[in-house]
Amino acid sequence: MSQAWPFPRADKLPPYAFVVTDAVKARVVAGGADLIDLGLGNPDRPTPPEIVAQLHAEADRPKNHRYHPGRGIPTLRAAAARWYERRYAARFDVDREIVITMGAKEGISHLCLAVLDVGDVAIVPDPCYPIHAGAPGIAGAEVEFYEASLRVSPARSIEAAIARVVARGKRPKLVIANYPQNPTGLIISSEELAEVVRVVGASGAMLLHDLAYADLDFENRHAPSVFDARIDPEHVRTFAVETFSMSKSYNMPGWRIAFMAGNERMIAALAHLKTYLDYGTFAPLQHAAAWALDHGDGFADEIRARYRDRATALVSGLRQAGFSTVEEPSGTMFVWTKIPEPWAKLGSIGAASHLIANAHVATSPGSGFGAGGEGYLRFALIEDPPRIAEACTRLGTLLARDG
Repeated sequence: MSQAWPFPRADKLPPYAFVVTDAVKARVVAGGADLIDLGLGNPDRPTPPEIVAQLHAEADRPKNHRYHPGRGIPTLRAAAARWYERRYAARFDVDREIVITMGAKEGISHLCLAVLDVGDVAIVPDPCYPIHAGAPGIAGAEVEFYEASLRVSPARSIEAAIARVVARGKRPKLVIANYPQNPTGLIISSEELAEVVRVVGASGAMLLHDLAYADLDFENRHAPSVFDARIDPEHVRTFAVETFSMSKSYNMPGWRIAFMAGNERMIAALAHLKTYLDYGTFAPLQHAAAWALDHGDGFADEIRARYRDRATALVSGLRQAGFSTVEEPSGTMFVWTKIPEPWAKLGSIGAASHLIANAHVATSPGSGFGAGGEGYLRFALIEDPPRIAEACTRLGTLLARDG
């Protein structure tokens, strides 16, 4: 009989936010119910056919089926550089300051593995997209949280977290920020982001900004970048990197393509680690992604408008159903709301399970996004208004019954 070896990294990870209620959903679906699943933030529309056509054309080229540079093909890195220059007037060296990753999660995870070690401290938002806390933890680092809410400015919240770390006799090595923010839908102004950059820079820490929802800021056409935050970008690139994913802006979640840009040393560390771990995404996918970055602004506009309209419809429906405190998000593809009475006493996992079992409407429990998410639910905007209205009707009926 083999020894029962411990698996410390896997064992210390909490259940992932999107799977904690899967068993309840499976039972409901197995029973024949019509489940309206607003849990996982999985874009419901296909990738635009023009992008898919580029994939087909490049897949017919035999040379594209070989191994390719670990940093990503030059065509895609150049397109990423043009994307930054066009939107943010920021310029990057495509050979030293940009790396292509297999989605933002992979890039964030492997960057943390490359730059963090046991005993280091990373400062991350609470609540947060699970990988923002998970990746530093997997790397062995200590995680210090800062509050992500409208109650406190982002810079002051990060500043307070830095002070707590320093008071323990340590220094933060990495700060992770994410705007527009998943799960809360919070956005940040250029002025506020500049203050975040200043606070992190003054601390001596590195900064990782997750800009996955760059096109889903409902108040501004493009969410601000740390490299266009009214601070000299040459200074910012001495300690910061930023990641952007193709998933949400172009309906390409299954393609697993993102890129990271910024500090040469951080990018080099990530690229070096990736030489041991992968050979990158299939080259035809990268070629099609390059075409999308150069030609796909119209697709992003349509997708942004769709999510904004769905958010308005969902918030209106939830208010009518009895979610009295729900607010329209300022960005992303989610609605984040407090659990109404009488479900609040169930906790977020209990409430989410209750809605699945009795209203046949699935959401994500807020506690899956950190301690600060307890008492909240996250709705993904992945259905059109008629299904949204049906979901809200079901929730209203259940809330009236339970009230």
